[in-house]
Amino acid sequence: MDTSKKRNFSLRRLAILCAIGVVTLMLAGIFIDRWRVRNGWCMRFYPNGDRKMKYI
Repeated sequence: MDTSKKRNFSLRRLAILCAIGVVTLMLAGIFIDRWRVRNGWCMRFYPNGDRKMKYI
């Protein structure tokens, strides 16, 4: 029995998948942040009617 055929994954493949996952999460975070800014979620509203931009 050949043990190399039993192990059908490699550390290189695992590292590539982890890197792709990290990049995907970073891009998703940036996309969600830009979406929130576009929809005005970055505004802070005060009881006296004023509003302040928290970030751009």
